[in-house]
Amino acid sequence: MPQSIAVVAGPLDIIPVRELIAETGISAEVVVATEDTVVSRIQELYAGTTGVAVARGRLAAQLKTQHAIPVIEVILSGQDMADLLDKACRLVGHPDPRIAYVGQRYMFSNPEIFARILHADTDIFYISEDSDLPEVLERAKEAGVECIIGDSVVCEAARRSGFAVLYIGAARDSLLSALRTATRLADALQREQRRRREIQYLIQYSSDAIISLNDRKEIRSVNPRAEKALGRTEAELRGQSFLKLEGLVSSPALLRAFEKRQNAYAIILQFGQTSYVANITALMSEERQNGWLISMQEFAAIDDLDEKIRQERHRRGYTAKAHFADFPAKSPAMRAVIEEAEAYAPYDVPILITGEPRLAKERLAECIHNASLRRRNPYVSVDLGTIPPDRQFDLLFGRRDSGDIGLIGQAHKGTLFLLDVQALTPDCQRQLLSIIRYNNFRRKDSHEPIPVSVRIICSTFVDLMDLARQDRFMWQLANTLMGLTLHMPPVREMPEDIPAYLQEHLESCAAQFKKHITLTDEAIEYLCHYPCPNNLRDIYNFAVRATMLATGPVVDLAFVLEKLLPDMEGTVKANEMHIVADREELSIRRVLRETNNNRNLAAEKLGISRSTLWRKIKKYNIE
Repeated sequence: MPQSIAVVAGPLDIIPVRELIAETGISAEVVVATEDTVVSRIQELYAGTTGVAVARGRLAAQLKTQHAIPVIEVILSGQDMADLLDKACRLVGHPDPRIAYVGQRYMFSNPEIFARILHADTDIFYISEDSDLPEVLERAKEAGVECIIGDSVVCEAARRSGFAVLYIGAARDSLLSALRTATRLADALQREQRRRREIQYLIQYSSDAIISLNDRKEIRSVNPRAEKALGRTEAELRGQSFLKLEGLVSSPALLRAFEKRQNAYAIILQFGQTSYVANITALMSEERQNGWLISMQEFAAIDDLDEKIRQERHRRGYTAKAHFADFPAKSPAMRAVIEEAEAYAPYDVPILITGEPRLAKERLAECIHNASLRRRNPYVSVDLGTIPPDRQFDLLFGRRDSGDIGLIGQAHKGTLFLLDVQALTPDCQRQLLSIIRYNNFRRKDSHEPIPVSVRIICSTFVDLMDLARQDRFMWQLANTLMGLTLHMPPVREMPEDIPAYLQEHLESCAAQFKKHITLTDEAIEYLCHYPCPNNLRDIYNFAVRATMLATGPVVDLAFVLEKLLPDMEGTVKANEMHIVADREELSIRRVLRETNNNRNLAAEKLGISRSTLWRKIKKYNIE
């Protein structure tokens, strides 16, 4: 059996890659390959099995376009970018050199901050194919570039064109980060494989009648419950057309699902005098349909999750609208998060989204749901911060005496997103852990376990393990949720994405206020340097003010400085932004704003003395 992680490296990188893997103790197999052989090597390695590939540049691009195995791309970290730039400056040998990074898109981080420190001018030139190289090198020459940083193919072409060159090499820090991500994903894949084996066992002994069909709608297998429902053995049923089974009263919804090759939820099927509520799932293999799975439950046996409630879920708006293709992610920091989320999405495992408040965490959760196998089923979002603790349990899990199935019941077969999961009460934490581990929960008014199938996605802006150490959060649940974590960067770390968010909010304001405005390029460029301490809330508030205060259809930089952000001039300039990285500092700044800088009231709200608040204001240089 091959290792679950394969690190793909070119011949020049093989020794340092092996040394790093040996040093870290990560269980991985090193695959030596070129752009022409990488796909066949990985196909040969993982024939009939699954795993995760780690690759960089053109090798990663080849695998992503031609192989179904998850690929974690090695993106050069800031540390590696700085090291390479320092070496390039010494290679050129004079002050203020002009250096260019050349490679595949998303291969590099932003080098601007390191360039300022090292007194160098830097450019990034992206290539999609080797045929782009001559044009890119000609542009680099016209820009006065003296040294090219790239892979072996780029360096060879640049050397022939007269440039000084620096080979990227194994990029230790970047490779280590990619290996850690691959390890988490490989663990998730292994858990998913175990889960699939458990599912096969559960199908066999399920209380639902389960029928597997091939792509011609012929029966492949049935479980004992289906044998009983259909009155025939699996051997007698195998190979028969499902639509021609004796006693089946055909359903328009069933025929429509088969015709459109899509899932169908809570449709009514009738065999003879018995009615069933059935779910139809289109089975996919390597993005191609290879059959159907039908699960049926007698209509009379359905209690909390009755057919009417199932049909009501979509009407109530339990759907996800966002997709990865529309997510603003031009910045390397956010692009890395999106790529990791896309890798996790197809696998039915819990995910924790972390990051500061007021980021697009719910939007990311919707994208994950819409890229999962549950995308046709309900998506239920719950903001726990808005629910009183004494109402949480009944709202989430329902009550038998009132007939309320709760939001967990509404999310059955779909996804439940819990915003600010740190606010979950202890009783709810125990039931959530039971759902994740055992696919069931118990209500307060019943000791009977209720089976449920829900994918859990949570978000938080605090450290759950830190809360667990303070006995404020269940340790087992924190450990389980943090198995797969997506950390969203604050807006100040992804200025490339601010224009897209700004445009979205301006369009929303245009629809709301019936007033359409646009911003000049200079105004947008200036706003990209705004630190956004309140993240997306600041961008939304700016869009609202701009729309309401604008005196014409175009808002320029002068209007932004005079009317919209008058305090920005002189305090927030390009590359001089104040970056808030400490959670305590964020809390102090927020409370001071809320109290209009009343330090006595702020100290009271923070639960500290005025002298302690004064020391912390000095510590964080808060004006």
